[in-house]
Amino acid sequence: MYYAVDWVDRIDFAALRQYRLENLQKKMKEHGLDGMICFRAEHIRYMTGMRPLWWPISFITRNAAIMAQTGFPVLYVTSGDAARCRQTMKWLPEENIQPCATMEDPGIVRTMVHQEFVPTFKKMGVAEGRIGIDAATALIFQELKNALPKASWVDGDQCVKEAAAVKHVEEIKCMRVSIQVADVAMERAFRRIDSGVRECEVLATAMETLYSFGMEVPQCSLIVASGENTAPLHRFASDKLIQRGDLVFLDLGGCFNGYFSDFTRTVCLGQPSEQQKKIYTAVYETMMNIVETMKPGITNEFVNRSARGIIKKHGFEKYGFHGLLGHSIGTSGLTFPIIGEIAATGEKVFELQPGMIFSLEPTITVPGIPGGGGVRLENNILITEQGNEVLNKTPFCQKMLGQSICSGPCCTR
Repeated sequence: MYYAVDWVDRIDFAALRQYRLENLQKKMKEHGLDGMICFRAEHIRYMTGMRPLWWPISFITRNAAIMAQTGFPVLYVTSGDAARCRQTMKWLPEENIQPCATMEDPGIVRTMVHQEFVPTFKKMGVAEGRIGIDAATALIFQELKNALPKASWVDGDQCVKEAAAVKHVEEIKCMRVSIQVADVAMERAFRRIDSGVRECEVLATAMETLYSFGMEVPQCSLIVASGENTAPLHRFASDKLIQRGDLVFLDLGGCFNGYFSDFTRTVCLGQPSEQQKKIYTAVYETMMNIVETMKPGITNEFVNRSARGIIKKHGFEKYGFHGLLGHSIGTSGLTFPIIGEIAATGEKVFELQPGMIFSLEPTITVPGIPGGGGVRLENNILITEQGNEVLNKTPFCQKMLGQSICSGPCCTR
Protein backbone atom coordinates (compact mmCIF):
# COMPACT_ATOMS: atom_id res chain seq x y z
CA MET A 1 0.00 0.00 0.00
CA TYR A 2 1.13 3.53 -0.78
CA TYR A 3 0.78 5.81 2.26
CA ALA A 4 0.59 9.58 2.45
CA VAL A 5 3.09 10.63 5.12
CA ASP A 6 4.34 13.92 6.54
CA TRP A 7 8.05 13.19 6.33
CA VAL A 8 8.56 12.98 2.56
CA ASP A 9 7.17 14.71 -0.52
CA ARG A 10 5.13 12.14 -2.41
CA ILE A 11 2.29 12.48 -4.92
CA ASP A 12 0.41 15.78 -4.84
CA PHE A 13 -3.02 14.57 -5.92
CA ALA A 14 -4.57 18.03 -5.69
CA ALA A 15 -1.99 19.36 -8.15
CA LEU A 16 -2.57 16.32 -10.36
CA ARG A 17 -6.34 16.89 -10.51
CA GLN A 18 -5.92 20.62 -11.13
CA TYR A 19 -3.48 20.00 -13.96
CA ARG A 20 -5.77 17.48 -15.64
CA LEU A 21 -8.77 19.80 -15.46
CA GLU A 22 -6.88 22.79 -16.86
CA ASN A 23 -5.08 20.70 -19.46
CA LEU A 24 -8.32 19.16 -20.74
CA GLN A 25 -10.05 22.55 -20.93
CA LYS A 26 -7.07 23.94 -22.83
CA LYS A 27 -7.27 21.02 -25.25
CA MET A 28 -11.02 21.60 -25.67
CA LYS A 29 -10.29 25.16 -26.81
CA GLU A 30 -7.71 23.86 -29.30
CA HIS A 31 -10.32 21.46 -30.70
CA GLY A 32 -13.01 24.15 -30.77
CA LEU A 33 -15.27 22.31 -28.31
CA ASP A 34 -17.70 24.43 -26.30
CA GLY A 35 -18.70 21.46 -24.21
CA MET A 36 -17.98 17.78 -23.77
CA ILE A 37 -19.74 14.69 -22.47
CA CYS A 38 -17.71 11.61 -21.62
CA PHE A 39 -18.81 8.05 -20.93
CA ARG A 40 -15.47 6.20 -20.98
CA ALA A 41 -14.17 5.23 -17.53
CA GLU A 42 -10.66 6.54 -18.14
CA HIS A 43 -11.93 9.86 -19.49
CA ILE A 44 -14.31 10.40 -16.57
CA ARG A 45 -11.40 9.62 -14.23
CA TYR A 46 -9.17 12.12 -16.03
CA MET A 47 -11.87 14.81 -16.01
CA THR A 48 -13.29 14.41 -12.49
CA GLY A 49 -10.96 12.21 -10.42
CA MET A 50 -13.79 9.71 -9.79
CA ARG A 51 -12.61 6.21 -8.96
CA PRO A 52 -15.03 3.93 -10.82
CA LEU A 53 -16.61 0.68 -9.84
CA TRP A 54 -15.00 -1.65 -12.37
CA TRP A 55 -18.02 -3.56 -13.61
CA PRO A 56 -17.72 -6.58 -15.97
CA ILE A 57 -20.48 -4.91 -18.01
CA SER A 58 -20.74 -1.88 -20.27
CA PHE A 59 -19.32 1.08 -18.39
CA ILE A 60 -20.69 3.67 -20.79
CA THR A 61 -24.28 3.13 -19.66
CA ARG A 62 -23.56 3.65 -15.96
CA ASN A 63 -21.59 6.89 -15.64
CA ALA A 64 -21.10 10.21 -17.46
CA ALA A 65 -19.34 13.55 -17.03
CA ILE A 66 -20.09 16.91 -18.66
CA MET A 67 -17.72 19.87 -18.88
CA ALA A 68 -17.40 23.27 -20.54
CA GLN A 69 -14.26 25.26 -21.29
CA THR A 70 -14.43 26.86 -17.83
CA GLY A 71 -15.68 25.80 -14.42
CA PHE A 72 -16.01 22.43 -12.74
CA PRO A 73 -17.30 19.32 -14.51
CA VAL A 74 -20.58 17.71 -13.52
CA LEU A 75 -20.29 14.02 -12.66
CA TYR A 76 -23.12 11.54 -13.11
CA VAL A 77 -22.09 8.46 -11.20
CA THR A 78 -23.65 5.01 -10.79
CA SER A 79 -26.58 5.75 -8.48
CA GLY A 80 -25.48 3.38 -5.74
CA ASP A 81 -22.10 5.15 -5.57
CA ALA A 82 -23.29 8.76 -5.57
CA ALA A 83 -23.36 9.14 -1.77
CA ARG A 84 -19.79 7.86 -1.46
CA CYS A 85 -18.58 10.24 -4.15
CA ARG A 86 -20.27 13.24 -2.53
CA GLN A 87 -18.70 12.33 0.80
CA THR A 88 -15.16 11.86 -0.48
CA MET A 89 -14.70 13.94 -3.65
CA LYS A 90 -14.33 17.29 -1.89
CA TRP A 91 -12.62 18.89 -4.89
CA LEU A 92 -15.98 19.02 -6.70
CA PRO A 93 -19.00 21.02 -5.46
CA GLU A 94 -21.49 18.59 -3.94
CA GLU A 95 -24.22 19.67 -6.36
CA ASN A 96 -21.92 18.70 -9.26
CA ILE A 97 -22.14 15.03 -8.27
CA GLN A 98 -25.44 13.49 -9.33
CA PRO A 99 -26.72 9.90 -9.48
CA CYS A 100 -26.78 8.20 -12.87
CA ALA A 101 -29.42 5.61 -13.67
CA THR A 102 -28.52 2.48 -15.60
CA MET A 103 -28.98 3.57 -19.21
CA GLU A 104 -29.75 0.13 -20.63
CA ASP A 105 -33.47 0.90 -20.94
CA PRO A 106 -34.80 3.27 -23.65
CA GLY A 107 -37.13 5.05 -21.25
CA ILE A 108 -34.36 5.58 -18.70
CA VAL A 109 -32.11 6.95 -21.45
CA ARG A 110 -34.75 9.52 -22.38
CA THR A 111 -35.18 10.52 -18.74
CA MET A 112 -31.43 10.91 -18.12
CA VAL A 113 -30.89 12.89 -21.32
CA HIS A 114 -33.88 15.25 -21.00
CA GLN A 115 -34.05 15.69 -17.23
CA GLU A 116 -30.32 15.56 -16.36
CA PHE A 117 -27.91 16.05 -19.26
CA VAL A 118 -29.83 18.72 -21.22
CA PRO A 119 -30.36 21.04 -18.21
CA THR A 120 -26.64 20.77 -17.40
CA PHE A 121 -25.64 21.69 -20.94
CA LYS A 122 -28.06 24.65 -20.80
CA LYS A 123 -26.74 25.80 -17.44
CA MET A 124 -23.20 25.72 -18.85
CA GLY A 125 -24.38 27.75 -21.83
CA VAL A 126 -23.28 25.24 -24.45
CA ALA A 127 -26.60 23.63 -25.46
CA GLU A 128 -26.36 25.15 -28.94
CA GLY A 129 -22.59 24.90 -29.23
CA ARG A 130 -20.05 22.44 -30.53
CA ILE A 131 -20.17 19.45 -28.18
CA GLY A 132 -17.65 16.62 -28.15
CA ILE A 133 -18.65 13.09 -27.20
CA ASP A 134 -16.19 10.27 -26.59
CA ALA A 135 -18.26 7.08 -26.74
CA ALA A 136 -21.91 6.14 -26.29
CA THR A 137 -24.47 3.58 -27.30
CA ALA A 138 -26.39 4.42 -30.45
CA LEU A 139 -29.50 4.92 -28.32
CA ILE A 140 -27.85 7.47 -26.01
CA PHE A 141 -26.23 9.33 -28.88
CA GLN A 142 -29.46 9.55 -30.86
CA GLU A 143 -31.38 10.78 -27.84
CA LEU A 144 -28.78 13.49 -27.22
CA LYS A 145 -29.04 14.66 -30.83
CA ASN A 146 -32.85 14.68 -30.62
CA ALA A 147 -32.81 16.60 -27.35
CA LEU A 148 -30.30 19.25 -28.50
CA PRO A 149 -30.93 19.63 -32.24
CA LYS A 150 -29.12 22.98 -32.47
CA ALA A 151 -25.90 21.55 -31.02
CA SER A 152 -23.13 20.36 -33.30
CA TRP A 153 -22.10 16.88 -32.15
CA VAL A 154 -18.47 16.01 -32.94
CA ASP A 155 -15.74 13.59 -31.86
CA GLY A 156 -14.46 14.41 -28.39
CA ASP A 157 -12.65 11.14 -27.86
CA GLN A 158 -9.45 12.30 -29.54
CA CYS A 159 -9.46 15.52 -27.52
CA VAL A 160 -9.21 13.68 -24.20
CA LYS A 161 -6.68 11.20 -25.55
CA GLU A 162 -4.42 14.01 -26.74
CA ALA A 163 -4.75 15.78 -23.39
CA ALA A 164 -3.75 12.61 -21.54
CA ALA A 165 -0.87 11.66 -23.85
CA VAL A 166 1.77 13.87 -22.18
CA LYS A 167 1.96 13.23 -18.45
CA HIS A 168 2.37 15.77 -15.65
CA VAL A 169 5.14 15.14 -13.11
CA GLU A 170 2.56 13.97 -10.54
CA GLU A 171 1.06 11.56 -13.06
CA ILE A 172 4.51 10.13 -13.70
CA LYS A 173 4.88 9.56 -9.94
CA CYS A 174 1.65 7.52 -10.02
CA MET A 175 2.93 5.54 -12.98
CA ARG A 176 6.15 4.74 -11.15
CA VAL A 177 4.25 3.27 -8.20
CA SER A 178 1.94 1.30 -10.49
CA ILE A 179 4.89 -0.15 -12.37
CA GLN A 180 6.83 -0.86 -9.16
CA VAL A 181 3.94 -2.98 -7.85
CA ALA A 182 3.77 -4.82 -11.19
CA ASP A 183 7.50 -5.54 -10.88
CA VAL A 184 6.90 -7.10 -7.45
CA ALA A 185 3.97 -9.14 -8.81
CA MET A 186 6.13 -10.39 -11.68
CA GLU A 187 8.96 -11.53 -9.42
CA ARG A 188 6.57 -13.29 -7.03
CA ALA A 189 4.90 -15.00 -9.98
CA PHE A 190 8.34 -16.22 -11.12
CA ARG A 191 8.80 -17.95 -7.77
CA ARG A 192 5.47 -19.76 -8.15
CA ILE A 193 6.44 -21.38 -11.46
CA ASP A 194 7.28 -25.06 -11.02
CA SER A 195 6.61 -28.42 -12.58
CA GLY A 196 2.95 -29.36 -12.11
CA VAL A 197 1.80 -25.88 -11.13
CA ARG A 198 -1.12 -24.62 -13.20
CA GLU A 199 -1.05 -21.37 -15.16
CA CYS A 200 -3.99 -20.06 -13.12
CA GLU A 201 -2.05 -20.66 -9.88
CA VAL A 202 0.80 -18.49 -11.13
CA LEU A 203 -1.71 -15.81 -12.07
CA ALA A 204 -3.31 -16.08 -8.62
CA THR A 205 0.04 -15.20 -7.03
CA ALA A 206 0.35 -12.14 -9.25
CA MET A 207 -3.23 -11.06 -8.57
CA GLU A 208 -2.83 -11.49 -4.81
CA THR A 209 0.24 -9.27 -4.96
CA LEU A 210 -1.47 -6.56 -7.00
CA TYR A 211 -4.47 -6.35 -4.69
CA SER A 212 -2.45 -6.62 -1.49
CA PHE A 213 -0.53 -3.50 -2.56
CA GLY A 214 -3.76 -1.58 -3.09
CA MET A 215 -4.06 -1.78 -6.86
CA GLU A 216 -7.64 -1.09 -8.00
CA VAL A 217 -7.94 -3.58 -10.83
CA PRO A 218 -5.74 -5.63 -13.18
CA GLN A 219 -4.67 -4.01 -16.46
CA CYS A 220 -6.75 -6.63 -18.30
CA SER A 221 -7.51 -10.31 -17.61
CA LEU A 222 -3.67 -10.68 -17.53
CA ILE A 223 -1.78 -13.42 -19.33
CA VAL A 224 0.01 -16.47 -17.98
CA ALA A 225 0.52 -18.90 -20.86
CA SER A 226 2.92 -21.83 -21.02
CA GLY A 227 4.24 -24.34 -23.51
CA GLU A 228 2.03 -24.77 -26.56
CA ASN A 229 -0.27 -22.03 -25.22
CA THR A 230 2.38 -19.46 -26.15
CA ALA A 231 2.07 -20.02 -29.94
CA PRO A 232 -0.56 -19.19 -30.95
CA LEU A 233 -0.80 -17.13 -27.81
CA HIS A 234 -3.63 -17.87 -25.39
CA ARG A 235 -4.34 -14.47 -23.87
CA PHE A 236 -5.46 -15.77 -20.48
CA ALA A 237 -4.44 -18.26 -17.79
CA SER A 238 -5.87 -21.76 -17.99
CA ASP A 239 -5.70 -24.94 -15.91
CA LYS A 240 -2.80 -26.23 -18.02
CA LEU A 241 0.03 -27.77 -15.97
CA ILE A 242 3.43 -26.18 -16.52
CA GLN A 243 6.08 -28.73 -17.44
CA ARG A 244 9.85 -28.67 -17.46
CA GLY A 245 11.09 -27.22 -20.74
CA ASP A 246 8.01 -25.00 -21.10
CA LEU A 247 8.24 -21.33 -21.88
CA VAL A 248 6.11 -19.31 -19.46
CA PHE A 249 4.74 -16.06 -20.85
CA LEU A 250 3.67 -13.51 -18.18
CA ASP A 251 1.96 -10.24 -19.17
CA LEU A 252 1.03 -8.43 -15.95
CA GLY A 253 -0.05 -5.01 -14.74
CA GLY A 254 -2.57 -3.14 -12.66
CA CYS A 255 -4.09 0.22 -11.81
CA PHE A 256 -2.78 2.51 -9.05
CA ASN A 257 -4.89 5.62 -8.39
CA GLY A 258 -6.15 5.53 -11.95
CA TYR A 259 -2.79 4.85 -13.64
CA PHE A 260 -2.02 1.54 -15.31
CA SER A 261 1.12 -0.56 -15.64
CA ASP A 262 1.62 -3.30 -18.23
CA PHE A 263 4.78 -5.26 -18.94
CA THR A 264 5.81 -8.75 -20.01
CA ARG A 265 8.57 -11.26 -19.41
CA THR A 266 8.96 -14.74 -20.87
CA VAL A 267 10.97 -17.36 -18.97
CA CYS A 268 11.60 -21.09 -19.19
CA LEU A 269 11.17 -23.76 -16.54
CA GLY A 270 14.44 -25.64 -16.77
CA GLN A 271 16.73 -25.33 -19.77
CA PRO A 272 15.44 -23.71 -22.96
CA SER A 273 16.05 -25.31 -26.34
CA GLU A 274 18.29 -23.70 -28.94
CA GLN A 275 15.26 -22.62 -30.98
CA GLN A 276 13.62 -21.03 -27.93
CA LYS A 277 16.83 -19.11 -27.23
CA LYS A 278 16.98 -17.90 -30.84
CA ILE A 279 13.44 -16.55 -30.62
CA TYR A 280 14.12 -14.90 -27.27
CA THR A 281 17.34 -13.33 -28.53
CA ALA A 282 15.53 -11.85 -31.54
CA VAL A 283 12.85 -10.31 -29.31
CA TYR A 284 15.47 -9.06 -26.84
CA GLU A 285 17.50 -7.37 -29.57
CA THR A 286 14.31 -5.79 -30.89
CA MET A 287 13.62 -4.38 -27.44
CA MET A 288 17.16 -3.02 -27.19
CA ASN A 289 16.64 -1.35 -30.56
CA ILE A 290 13.40 0.18 -29.31
CA VAL A 291 15.09 1.55 -26.19
CA GLU A 292 17.79 3.06 -28.40
CA THR A 293 15.35 4.72 -30.81
CA MET A 294 12.70 6.07 -28.41
CA LYS A 295 13.73 9.74 -28.13
CA PRO A 296 12.01 13.14 -28.41
CA GLY A 297 11.41 14.12 -32.01
CA ILE A 298 11.54 10.54 -33.33
CA THR A 299 8.31 9.38 -34.98
CA ASN A 300 6.29 6.30 -34.17
CA GLU A 301 6.74 5.32 -37.81
CA PHE A 302 10.54 5.29 -37.43
CA VAL A 303 10.41 3.25 -34.20
CA ASN A 304 8.13 0.71 -35.85
CA ARG A 305 10.22 0.38 -39.01
CA SER A 306 13.48 0.05 -37.08
CA ALA A 307 12.08 -2.61 -34.72
CA ARG A 308 10.61 -4.67 -37.54
CA GLY A 309 14.00 -4.56 -39.24
CA ILE A 310 15.52 -6.45 -36.30
CA ILE A 311 12.82 -9.12 -36.46
CA LYS A 312 13.44 -9.48 -40.18
CA LYS A 313 17.21 -9.72 -39.67
CA HIS A 314 16.64 -12.76 -37.46
CA GLY A 315 14.36 -14.37 -40.04
CA PHE A 316 11.19 -14.21 -37.96
CA GLU A 317 9.22 -11.60 -39.93
CA LYS A 318 6.53 -14.23 -40.64
CA TYR A 319 5.99 -14.72 -36.92
CA GLY A 320 6.69 -11.26 -35.51
CA PHE A 321 4.35 -9.01 -33.52
CA HIS A 322 0.88 -10.46 -34.36
CA GLY A 323 -0.66 -7.23 -33.07
CA LEU A 324 0.68 -3.78 -32.36
CA LEU A 325 4.24 -2.95 -31.36
CA GLY A 326 3.36 -0.41 -28.74
CA HIS A 327 0.72 1.81 -27.20
CA SER A 328 0.39 4.72 -24.83
CA ILE A 329 -0.56 3.92 -21.26
CA GLY A 330 -1.86 6.01 -18.37
CA THR A 331 -5.45 6.35 -17.15
CA SER A 332 -6.17 3.68 -19.75
CA GLY A 333 -4.27 0.41 -20.00
CA LEU A 334 -4.07 0.80 -23.78
CA THR A 335 -4.77 3.98 -25.71
CA PHE A 336 -3.59 6.51 -28.32
CA PRO A 337 -0.90 7.20 -29.47
CA ILE A 338 -0.28 3.84 -31.17
CA ILE A 339 2.99 2.45 -32.53
CA GLY A 340 2.97 -0.22 -35.23
CA GLU A 341 -0.56 -1.63 -35.52
CA ILE A 342 -0.46 -4.35 -38.20
CA ALA A 343 -4.13 -5.25 -38.54
CA ALA A 344 -4.94 -1.94 -40.27
CA THR A 345 -3.01 0.86 -41.89
CA GLY A 346 -3.49 4.58 -41.35
CA GLU A 347 -2.27 5.18 -37.81
CA LYS A 348 -1.43 8.81 -37.16
CA VAL A 349 2.26 9.67 -37.53
CA PHE A 350 3.46 11.69 -34.54
CA GLU A 351 6.69 12.72 -32.84
CA LEU A 352 7.57 11.41 -29.41
CA GLN A 353 7.44 14.10 -26.72
CA PRO A 354 8.89 14.25 -23.20
CA GLY A 355 6.27 13.05 -20.71
CA MET A 356 4.77 10.42 -22.99
CA ILE A 357 4.74 6.87 -21.59
CA PHE A 358 4.42 3.77 -23.76
CA SER A 359 4.22 0.03 -23.40
CA LEU A 360 6.44 -1.46 -26.11
CA GLU A 361 5.84 -5.18 -26.63
CA PRO A 362 7.81 -6.90 -29.41
CA THR A 363 6.55 -10.45 -29.80
CA ILE A 364 7.42 -13.54 -31.84
CA THR A 365 5.16 -16.61 -31.81
CA VAL A 366 6.40 -19.65 -33.70
CA PRO A 367 4.02 -22.63 -33.54
CA GLY A 368 5.04 -26.25 -33.33
CA ILE A 369 8.13 -25.87 -31.13
CA PRO A 370 8.34 -28.34 -28.20
CA GLY A 371 7.85 -26.42 -24.98
CA GLY A 372 6.38 -23.48 -26.88
CA GLY A 373 7.71 -20.86 -29.27
CA GLY A 374 5.97 -17.68 -28.10
CA VAL A 375 8.09 -14.88 -26.60
CA ARG A 376 7.18 -11.32 -25.64
CA LEU A 377 9.31 -8.81 -23.79
CA GLU A 378 7.50 -5.62 -22.83
CA ASN A 379 8.75 -2.45 -21.16
CA ASN A 380 7.04 0.70 -19.93
CA ILE A 381 9.11 3.53 -21.40
CA LEU A 382 8.99 7.19 -20.38
CA ILE A 383 10.16 9.72 -22.97
CA THR A 384 12.49 12.23 -21.28
CA GLU A 385 14.21 15.43 -22.43
CA GLN A 386 17.45 13.46 -22.93
CA GLY A 387 16.04 10.24 -24.36
CA ASN A 388 14.00 7.73 -22.38
CA GLU A 389 13.79 5.82 -19.12
CA VAL A 390 12.66 2.21 -18.78
CA LEU A 391 10.37 2.32 -15.74
CA ASN A 392 10.03 -1.38 -14.94
CA LYS A 393 13.07 -2.98 -13.31
CA THR A 394 12.52 -6.74 -13.66
CA PRO A 395 15.62 -7.98 -15.55
CA PHE A 396 15.69 -10.15 -18.63
CA CYS A 397 16.60 -13.83 -18.37
CA GLN A 398 20.28 -14.40 -19.14
CA LYS A 399 19.69 -18.14 -19.54
CA MET A 400 17.34 -17.41 -22.42
CA LEU A 401 20.07 -15.30 -23.99
CA GLY A 402 22.42 -18.28 -24.07
CA GLN A 403 24.29 -17.64 -20.81
CA SER A 404 25.05 -20.72 -18.74
CA ILE A 405 23.97 -19.06 -15.48
CA CYS A 406 21.16 -16.64 -14.68
CA SER A 407 21.01 -15.12 -11.20
CA GLY A 408 17.83 -13.16 -11.88
CA PRO A 409 14.51 -13.71 -10.06
CA CYS A 410 13.23 -15.84 -12.96
CA CYS A 411 15.77 -18.56 -12.20
CA THR A 412 15.94 -18.57 -8.39
CA ARG A 413 13.85 -21.69 -7.95
